[in-house]
Amino acid sequence: EHYRQVIAALRARGMEPFVTLWHWTLPLWVRDKGGVLAKDFPRWFERYVRRMAEEFKNGVKFWITTNEPEIYALNSYYRGLWPPQKRGLTSFFRVTYALNLAHQRAYRTLKNASVGAQVGVAVNQSYFESAGGIVNNMLKWGADHVWNGRFLWHVKGELDFIGCNYYFHNRINYGFNKNANKVVSDMNCEVYPEGLYHVLLGLNKFHKPVYITENGIADTKDSMRAEFIREHVRWMKKAMEEGVDVRGYFYWSLLDNFEWDKGFWPRFGLVEIDYKTMARKVRESAWEYAKIIKTAH
Repeated sequence: EHYRQVIAALRARGMEPFVTLWHWTLPLWVRDKGGVLAKDFPRWFERYVRRMAEEFKNGVKFWITTNEPEIYALNSYYRGLWPPQKRGLTSFFRVTYALNLAHQRAYRTLKNASVGAQVGVAVNQSYFESAGGIVNNMLKWGADHVWNGRFLWHVKGELDFIGCNYYFHNRINYGFNKNANKVVSDMNCEVYPEGLYHVLLGLNKFHKPVYITENGIADTKDSMRAEFIREHVRWMKKAMEEGVDVRGYFYWSLLDNFEWDKGFWPRFGLVEIDYKTMARKVRESAWEYAKIIKTAH
């Protein structure tokens, strides 16, 4: 009922809702039966998606089945940073395969349930930049193939659009993350707007419409956010001018949010939240973003 009200409120304000069905949280009973690696996980996910389609199909056209499956697999099943704290390359690939199957089942379910439904997946795309030379070029090729392309190649036949989440530049010079870091966010992530242009060009080979479903910065002082948005939109436009079918841009995020293992301290929001009183305050960068939207063409 809560999300029914959210969807209705968006539509009442002339906004098109995009619904993400899975952003890494699991019911405890699914966890207890093995989580994403449980044999029946794709079937359980399909059942859940069918229910969501029944409830919301009249208000929702755009569906994102899963958010950043590769980030979940990396941090939960390879690095062991997030629950269930598994470590290993085998578990990483097993989880991405399970999420491939879950997406494919969800895609067919949504297409059967709603005429005109548009179904995609949101993937994390990093700009891997080679410093040059055979070794670095090979590392770049491998990183692009495994990180930026592998999930999409497996599901490209059951995909109406691609959601592109862009945050990271990764310069390769006989190792990864050899970045200059001239400008960094509060979370010490390099700000590199040009990278969005490159990852969009890389997605063009899939011949699907692209929505930038996440692009944002942790910036408590709100000193960098407006320029951050302007520059990323500028590079997005350049990619569009060169033939990439970009249909939309979502800044992450509207409100300050809970940033997983980092908690509440990173401030990504266009709207500031006082967590003691829950009072909202529109940041200056939000009004600058509004100007960009109003002048877009």
